Amino acid sequence: MGTFLESPRFPDNVAFGAVVGPSYSTVISTVYSGRETRIVGWTQSRINFEVGLRALGAADTASLDAFFRAVKGRGYGFRIKDWTDYTDGGNGVLTAQSTPGVYQMGKQYTQGAMSELRTISKPVAGSVSVIFNGAALGTGVSIDSTTGLITFAALATSGVTGVTTGSSTVVTLAFAIPGIAVGGLLALSGLAGADAALLNGQQFAVSAISGTQYTLNVNTAGKSINPGTGIAQKFPQPTDVLAWTGQFDVPARFDVDEMKKQIVDRNGSGGDLLVTWGSIPIMEIRV
Repeated sequence: MGTFLESPRFPDNVAFGAVVGPSYSTVISTVYSGRETRIVGWTQSRINFEVGLRALGAADTASLDAFFRAVKGRGYGFRIKDWTDYTDGGNGVLTAQSTPGVYQMGKQYTQGAMSELRTISKPVAGSVSVIFNGAALGTGVSIDSTTGLITFAALATSGVTGVTTGSSTVVTLAFAIPGIAVGGLLALSGLAGADAALLNGQQFAVSAISGTQYTLNVNTAGKSINPGTGIAQKFPQPTDVLAWTGQFDVPARFDVDEMKKQIVDRNGSGGDLLVTWGSIPIMEIRV
């Protein structure tokens, strides 16, 4: 992936008049009877914009020309606002990643029993609120506006005082962590021993709890793991409801390396120039 221009985004005035919409890649095979088989190539759409094919005033023309030169045509990616779809719309979801406490922003589009989860990788800085069990969080969470990754601070912690390896793994804590039940998740870090990497930096389902002992669904039979400076952490649990609200941009690039424009009129004698442009396609990119 080449250089990406995070700021400024594509001129909003020019984006406002764009022809825009999602596109897919579908392979269709038709047999002699007329029946079809269809293979959907993309699980998520790519948004296409057409910002040319219209007259623009001198100021918008200058902005568009300068932006095209700055990103070197198709060379660099940039943000653009899709004025038809730039907010969560009540459908902002968070998807857990492999690192405990880290979630990817997404937007859910649903019709009947079918749906598409769209990855939101370019939220608008300062516009996003994280919703935890119906309430907006003011602290304990960070939002990366360049990736759409949201990171929760640990909701509770306890030191690890013992590790018993086996077909299931039992960790003994200094004190019980409230809010973690059987079926919940416990994250671990700071453990020592030759095989500590099997547990560190990950979270595991809890299959049993007895006092301060938590049985985890992870096989460590024959492994060497000891408490070290281990910490057990509670992050959002499977029973918690997570969401987000706010605005987002589309990561995109020009799909041409040249643009052609022509003066067609003035707004009155000696007034603002009106400039027509040829086709200027912009397409969404994966980042």
